[in-house]
Amino acid sequence: MLSRIAESLFWIGRYIERADDQARVLTVNLELSTEADSSSLGVELCRAMGAPLGPGAGSREVWQHLGTDPDSPQSMVTALSNCRDSARRAREILTTSSWEAINRAYRKVASGRLDLMRPVLACRDVHDHCSMIIGALVGTMPRDEAWHFLMAGRYIERLDMTARIIYATIVAPSLPAHRHLLLQSCGAQQSFVMSRGQEDTLTASVDFLLRDRLCPRSIVFCLDGARECLSALDPTTLRSGFEDDAQRLLGQMSARIEYMQPNEALEQLGELTQLIQETGALATQALSQRYFEGALSSTWHAK
Repeated sequence: MLSRIAESLFWIGRYIERADDQARVLTVNLELSTEADSSSLGVELCRAMGAPLGPGAGSREVWQHLGTDPDSPQSMVTALSNCRDSARRAREILTTSSWEAINRAYRKVASGRLDLMRPVLACRDVHDHCSMIIGALVGTMPRDEAWHFLMAGRYIERLDMTARIIYATIVAPSLPAHRHLLLQSCGAQQSFVMSRGQEDTLTASVDFLLRDRLCPRSIVFCLDGARECLSALDPTTLRSGFEDDAQRLLGQMSARIEYMQPNEALEQLGELTQLIQETGALATQALSQRYFEGALSSTWHAK
């Protein structure tokens, strides 16, 4: 496979996941718009996403930076625009239904229509478009190298986003941590209630998002999923160790999280979320050096 195609598919996966997660976390923040801590949460979200706001910033500034501002690298509009740019570079390998779903989402956000909608409805619209794109990709792509590059991008972006959301909702705020807000923002509340609802504590919620092996939103699930994709791309089995630096980095991070005590993870949450983000960035760099000619776009800015 051409490195241009592989790189484009990797970033399609990342940008789709980014826009989808942004829509979810913004929806949760907007639903708290009548509560006193909503502005504080929004500012912490912006800071965690790499878009620090000045003092006195409110919900409007948060919505612009993370939602509709095409000049903000962290906005949903930018993510979908970048996704379409990546799709154009891989047009010959994408199915017609996948390309049409991506192009339809891009035209919706590029037209400025999101600015004319209520923010909550705009987030729902973006989420629906992302779901259609993901559905088209899942339903039509063969499970070959292209698929593994796409899914590796989604997994790495999701673990990075989950770490940032944990930091913004649990570590950074001066207000008491809200476990239900955390689970909703990460899209894992229903899974948590069905599997561990009797453990309605902050420690259990954080442990679920970090280490649950069956929840697709957990850090460990994403780390292991990304490793499986990279292993499929390079099926050579060594008698010891790994030749692929990205697999090694992801495996080391997965082992560290797996063998921590639940209370230990909560005590070290700030350091741990930072390390997860760094692992995702280093794994992306290792992938770029091995498979790609150069990154199409920068990753999230550091906090």
